[in-house]
Amino acid sequence: MQSIRGFTLFELIVVVIIIAIISVMAVPAFANILLKQNLNKSTRDLVIVLEKARSKAALERRTVTVTLNSSSADTDSTLNWAASGKAALVSTTTSIVFRSDGMVQDSTTTTSPLSSDLTLVLCDQVQAQAQYSKRIILSRIGVVQQRDLVTGNCNAS
Repeated sequence: MQSIRGFTLFELIVVVIIIAIISVMAVPAFANILLKQNLNKSTRDLVIVLEKARSKAALERRTVTVTLNSSSADTDSTLNWAASGKAALVSTTTSIVFRSDGMVQDSTTTTSPLSSDLTLVLCDQVQAQAQYSKRIILSRIGVVQQRDLVTGNCNAS
């Protein structure tokens, strides 16, 4: 007589409990990965829009404005950028104007370039709960630099 092989109900319940415990431990880590990826995507998109605006201004010899936190359609002289996911821009700057020579125009005047570098700060989520931030530094001549992920420092200063 052959014995019947299979799993007992007890063995099946133990396996299901172990899978449930592992899943509960993995969910917070997965949420952090999603926050970081949204922050990376938003930062990459902003850098691309800024570089596109600078080159467009220099090539077409006209001013080009980048409007931040706007999802409107782009026009010939205005490019728009909005953060994706829960990422948020915490800088007070609402728009950046590139002059016809590719330099960044000072917001207080209509002709002179920036007097110092402009820093834009992006956070992984609402500022009070943010764990990660990225900084984009825009020099007065229009060069865009991206700073690496900073942990626990998400303020606009």
